[in-house]
Amino acid sequence: MWLKLNHIYPLIQLRSLDNKTIVQGIRNQDKEILKSIYSIYFPTIKRFILDAKGSEQDAKDVFQEGIIIIYRKIKEGNINLTSSFKSYIYSVCRFIWMKQLSKERENAEQLDVYLEYEEIPDVRLDEYEKNEQYKLYQKHFLRLEKECQKLLQLFLKNVPLKEIADELGIGSQQYIKRKKYKCKEQLVRYIKSDPNFKEE
Repeated sequence: MWLKLNHIYPLIQLRSLDNKTIVQGIRNQDKEILKSIYSIYFPTIKRFILDAKGSEQDAKDVFQEGIIIIYRKIKEGNINLTSSFKSYIYSVCRFIWMKQLSKERENAEQLDVYLEYEEIPDVRLDEYEKNEQYKLYQKHFLRLEKECQKLLQLFLKNVPLKEIADELGIGSQQYIKRKKYKCKEQLVRYIKSDPNFKEE
């Protein structure tokens, strides 16, 4: 899911959204619900980021990432809203922003302790790291040649070798296996050479 903030405008009349409506809207990527979420909740996040010495673009990026994390948790069935959505998304976005700031600070370890003490609802460091890993993968996946991208996408969808051969116009299934191995190795090299890569 990719929420294009530049294409979202405040609604003339904001709807009152309960948690159930919001969760269903995010799960279904309902454009009207997403517009309402942006219109209602983004100003609070923007104000927080600006007060924390960030920019409006920082606020948009953080809000975007917050929605993506919440979307994934909803799809995994791993979200339990016991408070208002406003409190929840504020906590998520605050967590993301503070983690980003921690990368620029010498006392990052102390900041981690502070964040854990805050007890951000349902969101922990692993959620943030999972999103960072995905962005790293996506960044370097797009560096691969088009044939590699297509090949790996088909394998991820568990498409049979014969169908992959037909799709790519390649007769040899052995060639496809070798090509997949080379593409995967290239992707791994790209990722591991990235300064932001962390060995698990």
